[in-house]
Amino acid sequence: MKKEFRKKVIADRKKLNSESLLENSSIITENLLSLDCIKEAKNIMLYLDFNNEVKTDELINELITLRKIVSSPITLKEERVLIPSQITDLQNGIKIGAYGIREPKQDDSLEVDVKDLDVVIVPAVAYDKNCYRLGYGGGFYDRFLNRLRDDAITIGIAFDLQIFDYIPKEDHDAQLDYIITETQILTPNK
Repeated sequence: MKKEFRKKVIADRKKLNSESLLENSSIITENLLSLDCIKEAKNIMLYLDFNNEVKTDELINELITLRKIVSSPITLKEERVLIPSQITDLQNGIKIGAYGIREPKQDDSLEVDVKDLDVVIVPAVAYDKNCYRLGYGGGFYDRFLNRLRDDAITIGIAFDLQIFDYIPKEDHDAQLDYIITETQILTPNK
């Protein structure tokens, strides 16, 4: 069930043309930057986009301009672990890592302590309206999110086509604090 659902959403996302992808990513960036938790955060981790996800380069540059400590995960595939590593230079400090996803160069970046993270912007294939996420199936982020401080804020950014009334989920799947799209800001019904 999860596999087929994941495949369909990724296929739908791949159909987005580059113009709407960039335009909607820009709107999502603006919506995200308007949140108080982003304005107040010192230390923010987010993903480097891949495969028609919400584009994050503009957001990263904006956060660096705002003097935030910005990190992105280095994926240790064998250990199934994410290591938050600071980004200071999007042009020269990034390489292609595990699964063909961009990540900070290990030699050029400082590791960031998980407990120092104020906000984590999480990738996913799909979300439901109650802020649960369907990831890519490796469990990397589910394990990672369990290591955050209790007061750390988790945010999913997605296009409207990735939001559903229901997604297949299991007990270990994480519920986030916010989902931001080009037209809405969702919070869970707790």
